[in-house]
Amino acid sequence: MIAPLFAITYESPITVSVEVTDIPTERSNRGSAFLLVALVMATIRIFARARKRSKAAYRRFFAREIQVVPSRRALLERPAFILVVFFAVSLVVMNDADLALGIWMQSVPQELHGTIKWLSDLGTGRLLLTVTGIVLLVRIAMPLGGLRRATVRRMNAATATTAFLFLSVAGAGVASALIKNIVGRARPELLAADGPFYFKPFAFNSVFAAFPSGHSATAGAMAMSVALVFPPLRPFVVSLGVAICLSRQMIGAHWASDTVMGWAIGAAFTFWLGHQFARRQLVFIYASDGRLLPLPWRRTAFLN
Repeated sequence: MIAPLFAITYESPITVSVEVTDIPTERSNRGSAFLLVALVMATIRIFARARKRSKAAYRRFFAREIQVVPSRRALLERPAFILVVFFAVSLVVMNDADLALGIWMQSVPQELHGTIKWLSDLGTGRLLLTVTGIVLLVRIAMPLGGLRRATVRRMNAATATTAFLFLSVAGAGVASALIKNIVGRARPELLAADGPFYFKPFAFNSVFAAFPSGHSATAGAMAMSVALVFPPLRPFVVSLGVAICLSRQMIGAHWASDTVMGWAIGAAFTFWLGHQFARRQLVFIYASDGRLLPLPWRRTAFLN
């Protein structure tokens, strides 16, 4: 009698033996080792190049001033004048208009809050700082072998301009953050409890960090730095900066006087930095009337 197929399969299991051959790994390990050594050597060269260029940039910027600052300078480009005038204006606004404007801003329609919040977020300067920071890192590390001298000079000029934009926004942001935490003014959200004139110095608490506005400072720095480097864009970037300042009031994050003084700090720091660059004939030169003018890229040298 023939057993069913399933019975044969169950009662007579089939044993399969597989012969596994050794995979030659010596060659692949050697290739991986060579690749690792090459990556390490390339990284060392990149860091050495970046260190050399960073030192060159530091020496170039902190070198002795090449161009004498004209005794007659544009009044609106003097940092001290900007700070004094805008501080006086902010005190007037603080005393006469902050409370009324703060209450009125609370009536902004909810449908506009999304757009206003998006506009306000531009005041962080995160986009400009990210783009310029990446450009600086790439420029410091990239090899320049085989490029024409004229090309290298143009790249150096672009690097100096990028550094000016980055330092303007970053410096204004740091300065405003330090000042606002020292002053310790209460934000509009505490209007019902404390009013517009409550201060808690050295609180280092975001609730007591209204004056000056940090977003307005970076907005002022972005607007002024781009306007100095690219004068045709001045109307657009200044209008955008003012809109960012207004948005900070509309979302209830700052009083009007906070944004006025924040703009002043950003603009003043940018002009101060622009004068430092102009004295070393980097990015800017002085016009006959003392104004800052963009230096033609072909005449600028910053990194080698």
